[in-house]
Amino acid sequence: MRKISAITTLLVGMVMAAPARAFEYKPLLKQVFGTSDPSELGGPIFALVAVAAILFFWIALRIGKRRQRRMIETYDEQLQDYASRLRRGKL
Repeated sequence: MRKISAITTLLVGMVMAAPARAFEYKPLLKQVFGTSDPSELGGPIFALVAVAAILFFWIALRIGKRRQRRMIETYDEQLQDYASRLRRGKL
């Protein structure tokens, strides 16, 4: 825990020592989308949001399927254990 605090303190100190700079987003937009004109960015930004939404739901489905598989396997194990105890007459 002390290592994490020391590293955090070091990083905070480095960031505070650096000169403050304004973030220029227009060159970044021009580099990524080819333009920084807001009227021409509707389509690319919509596509980016759509891809992010599809990725989010795909990941959620994968997590849900894994969780469902684990629940089914756990239920099967419990059912097999119950059946074996029932056969032995230990209930």
